[in-house]
Amino acid sequence: MREKENWSRYSVSTQDVIEGNEVVLLKDGEEAFPALLSAIGGAREFVLLEFYAFADDSIGRTVADLLREKVRHGVAVYLIYDSVGSILTDRGFFTGLAAAGVKVAEFRPVIYWKPLHNWIKRDHRKTVCVDGRCAFVGGFNITESDAPKSMGGRGWKATLTRASGPVVAGIERIFWEAWADSTPVSGPAEPCLPVSDPAKAGGKRVSVVFAGGFRNVRSIRRSYRCAIDRAQEYIYITNAYFLPDRLVYRRLIKAAQRGVDVRIIAPRDTDYPYVRLASWAMYAHLIRNGVKVYEWQGPILHSKTAVIDGLWASVGSHNLDHRSLHYNLELNLNVYDGVFGAAMTRAFREDLKKSKLITLDEVRNRPFLSKAASKFLYLFRSWL
Repeated sequence: MREKENWSRYSVSTQDVIEGNEVVLLKDGEEAFPALLSAIGGAREFVLLEFYAFADDSIGRTVADLLREKVRHGVAVYLIYDSVGSILTDRGFFTGLAAAGVKVAEFRPVIYWKPLHNWIKRDHRKTVCVDGRCAFVGGFNITESDAPKSMGGRGWKATLTRASGPVVAGIERIFWEAWADSTPVSGPAEPCLPVSDPAKAGGKRVSVVFAGGFRNVRSIRRSYRCAIDRAQEYIYITNAYFLPDRLVYRRLIKAAQRGVDVRIIAPRDTDYPYVRLASWAMYAHLIRNGVKVYEWQGPILHSKTAVIDGLWASVGSHNLDHRSLHYNLELNLNVYDGVFGAAMTRAFREDLKKSKLITLDEVRNRPFLSKAASKFLYLFRSWL
C-alpha cells in the first residue's frame, strides 16, 4: 500500500511515467556484458547502439564481429558513436563496420580548426535497443576498461539496466533524434526505422529522462531535485564525477538537516583525478551538515545511480557535474518501484562495505597544496 500511495510524490510529472514495464538491475560488468551480448546475439530485426566510447580493442572488436554477424543474417544494425569519446579509435574501424553493412554515424565530428564549442557538446549516452523487445541503459562503454576481468577487461565499476515493455519505445525515439543529428561515416544518411510499439511486460513504472535539447536540457536534474526534496528516509547516490551544481548540492544538505540519511559514494581511483580533487573542496561543508561521503576502494568507479526511500531509483549515463547538466546528451531511466528500489538499496549497501568513510578530520588535515589545488579546481568546475 505504501508504494501505491507514495511513488507519485517522487515524480516531477506523473504524466511522463510509463506503466507496464519490467526492469532488471545488472549491478556490474560480470552481469551486464553477458546480458548485453546475449540480447544482441538474439536480435532478429534490428539493433540500435549509442555509445560515447567504442574502442578498437579486444572488447570493441568482439562487439564489432557480433554486429557484422547480425548484418549477415539480415538484421538492421545502427550505431552512433561520439567523436570525442571515441577519438582514439581509428576512423577505419568504423568505416570497416559500415562496409560490412552496419549503419554507422558519428555524433558531431571533431573539426580541429573550429571553435571550442565544437568540442563541448557530446553524446555521452550508453544505450542499446533490440527488436523493440528490450533496451539497455547505463554507464558502460564498449571498451576494455568497462568490460569485466573475466572477459579480459579492467573491470571498472558501473551499472546497467535491462528494460522491456512500452518504455523501450521512448528510448528508441531518443535514439532516432540523435541519429538525425549525427553524420554518416560512409554514404548518404540511412532512414530511421519506425518506432516500436512494445506490449506490456510487467508492473513497473518507468520514466525516460534525458538531456539533448532545449526543452529537456535539465530534465534529469529536475527529476533528481524533486526526488531529493521529497525524500523521507534515505538518499543513496553513487556517481563517478560528483560535482553537483548549487541547486542539487544545497538540496542534499537540506535533506540531511531534516533527518534524511544522505550518503554519497564517489571514486578514490578515477580516470579524471582533477575531478576528484575538485570534489574534495565540497566535502567539509557536506560532512559538517550531516551528509556521509565515501570513496569506493575497488577498481575505477564509473556508475551513475541513485535510490531514494526504496521507491525512486535512477540509472543511466548522467554524472552529477556541469558537463552532463549543460553540454552532453544523456539518458537515465527513473524507476518507481519497491522491488527494483530494494535491489538498488541492497547493491548500494553492499558497495558501502568496499568503500571508505571520509571524516571531517581527514578533509581538514590534508596537505596545504592538496587543499589549495582542490579549491582552485573547484573554481573551474564548469570546465571539468
